[in-house]
Amino acid sequence: MLMLALLLALLAILVVMFVTRRHIGRLGSLATLIAGAMLALWLIDSGLVPGSRGPLEGDRATTARDQ
Repeated sequence: MLMLALLLALLAILVVMFVTRRHIGRLGSLATLIAGAMLALWLIDSGLVPGSRGPLEGDRATTARDQ
């Protein structure tokens, strides 16, 4: 739900940037901040951040490097 809200906010900001063509710097900074938050949430959901539980954690086959 949070990702959906952030996506809608990002799309709204991009539309405002193209339609009004004012305050491009501030709106661009806000869009970058929202995109970074979305990326961080996606990485956490994917289990790619240390300490987060995701599909890459858990039991896996033993390889030669593990021994």
